[in-house]
Amino acid sequence: MLEIVEGGEVGVREIGRRLKLSPTIVQRLVTSLARRGYVEKNSDTARYRLGYRSMALGANGEHGSDYIVTARRELEKLARDHRLNGFVSVLHGGRAVYLLAVQADGPVAIKVDPGSEMPLHSTAAGKVLLGSLADVEARKLLGSGRLTAITPHTVTDPGSLLASLPKVRRQGFAVVAEENIRGVLSVGAPIRDRNGRVLAALSVAFPKYLEAGLTLQSVTPLVTGAARRVSQAVGG
Repeated sequence: MLEIVEGGEVGVREIGRRLKLSPTIVQRLVTSLARRGYVEKNSDTARYRLGYRSMALGANGEHGSDYIVTARRELEKLARDHRLNGFVSVLHGGRAVYLLAVQADGPVAIKVDPGSEMPLHSTAAGKVLLGSLADVEARKLLGSGRLTAITPHTVTDPGSLLASLPKVRRQGFAVVAEENIRGVLSVGAPIRDRNGRVLAALSVAFPKYLEAGLTLQSVTPLVTGAARRVSQAVGG
């Protein structure tokens, strides 16, 4: 069934016809898959498309999309050469989801399961993804109330966060200092397609104090360079 949905949005009757199953049975199956995040329903068309868990599975399989394959190589190099934990994240259905995670062999393990969700307001990748949206869309995702204070350094005022997005767009990266995890710094940059549209965010996280002496200033060009090469792999 997932192979059918992978080709684009499809309705219950069409799935049933191709699988030679009754619409009642298909509806029961897609409802179960949707509950687990493998497919999701377009409320406007009542048709189904791949959900975030299927996207994460595809990204970590042998035949991931071109930019994921390239991103994995880039993140593995950053993990090997600089002991940086690396991630690729996307906006999907109004949520930020990890598609790829590469663990570094360092003193701090930042473990993330592909398919899990991430905070938009307290992570570098989340700020890159918010910056890819128009302000009105970003404001809608953040809401009007105060944001969750994950650490004492988390920016919790939606207005302040929105005011920082033009700089993120202009400079082409976002940085976070201990906003999501105490003692951990993060840098994120956009992966773009040939039309300049942001496909995903490539980000790294690392402890504030490392023997290697990594800083936000020294890590930023490593991240933006990796994101640029991944973008080039898809014509960006």
